[in-house]
Amino acid sequence: MRELGYDDISLKPKKCIVNSRKECDTSVQLGKHKFDMPIIPANMKSVVDIKTCEFLAENNWFYIYHRFGNEDICNFIKKMHNLDYIASISVGINGDSYKLLNEILSKDLLPDYITIDVANAWSEKSKKMVKEIKNNFPESFLIVGNVATAEAVEEIQEWGAGCCKVGLACGKTCITKHKTGVSRDMVSTLLDCQKVSRIPLIADGGIVHHGDISKAICCKANMVMAGHLFSGYEQSAGNIIEIDETEYKEYYGNASKYNKEELKNIEGKKILVKYRGNMKRLLVELKEDLQSSISYIGGRDLDSLRKAEYYINC
Repeated sequence: MRELGYDDISLKPKKCIVNSRKECDTSVQLGKHKFDMPIIPANMKSVVDIKTCEFLAENNWFYIYHRFGNEDICNFIKKMHNLDYIASISVGINGDSYKLLNEILSKDLLPDYITIDVANAWSEKSKKMVKEIKNNFPESFLIVGNVATAEAVEEIQEWGAGCCKVGLACGKTCITKHKTGVSRDMVSTLLDCQKVSRIPLIADGGIVHHGDISKAICCKANMVMAGHLFSGYEQSAGNIIEIDETEYKEYYGNASKYNKEELKNIEGKKILVKYRGNMKRLLVELKEDLQSSISYIGGRDLDSLRKAEYYINC
């Protein structure tokens, strides 16, 4: 079967069984916590900062703080817990991440969620980091990403990951496909990975339209991550810049020169996103659209959406 992206499929409508689309339940369980929606802003420096994390937690949305800032992560964890919010952080697989984890451990802190965030998580270095976190933070829910094949998911769940983030070279600011020739369309990625997965999958990348979120869930994603969708808002990372009397925010990939300290292995670019105002309206609209999708396919909740049928577009 040919490789498929979100534009290549359409969900099949069925008889509506709810009196109002507002009855449709969009909540999702991940680890010990339940969240209002299965959608996550990408853990990118140009998308989320501390104020973004607080805003999302306040609205009971899951978040993952990126690993590229100069902020004191220990104070961030303390602050989020003092606000009675979850603390969800990212780490890499090199020495600075081991140093950070040792500091967190020495201060007797416990992140609720830890995400190993690397471009290709199917490696011995990632396996070593999984072991480090499982040994020292056994109560933290561990997410590992990114990968794009069933073989990789199968191995990562054997390492002990609680969740796997899948997706390769699908983001709007990602140029890995053009720089390396390596990529995979998201629908095919999910259909492949879900065959072997015994842990939740996060579909990361490729979201252009709100309906793509429903398509990802139909393809067995437990949660969906999007970057550009959440960029440019008041609560998004970055400062507002004005060009010719129009306000923008910068949006760039984690592997871009704007995020790296050196011009090495550049696989991302920067774009300008027109300032969009308050993100609250986006959260409302995304929930409304997901509820509508559930009602169209004859369901009541996300589980029914995962059982929905789809057509392959010609």
